[in-house]
Amino acid sequence: MSRHVFRLSRRHRLALATTLSASLVSGVAWWVLDNFCQIQGEFGISPHPAQAWLLRFHGAAAMAALIVLGSLLPVHVLRAWRAKRNRRTGAGLLALLALQIATGYALYYADNPLREAAGQLHFFLGLSLPATLVLHIYCGRRTGKPQA
Repeated sequence: MSRHVFRLSRRHRLALATTLSASLVSGVAWWVLDNFCQIQGEFGISPHPAQAWLLRFHGAAAMAALIVLGSLLPVHVLRAWRAKRNRRTGAGLLALLALQIATGYALYYADNPLREAAGQLHFFLGLSLPATLVLHIYCGRRTGKPQA
């Protein structure tokens, strides 16, 4: 099977890049405002007013990214897995994405101590996602041989 069978279409690559970039940028922007841009309000220190909108945008971008990632499973992921192509970085990327989803869920529904830990883990996993994705793409393009 040709390695080009596993390459995403231009439209798919654009959707993936757009949704993941929007999620990353909005998440980092929210973190910066939360950590460095709190304002003195009438009743003490308050969150920056843009934080609520950034969080809403981040959630919407994440939901769109989940749709795009879900569309990769039956074609890209399943075909490459059966052909034993780029399994290590693919499995690592899927594990990282699963942790991102789980920690994102915990940010909404976990109690406070777990929520704070999930928030920190979510942030650092999100920062590592672009490098992990680039590594997966690099390894997929570099090798044409099946992997165990």
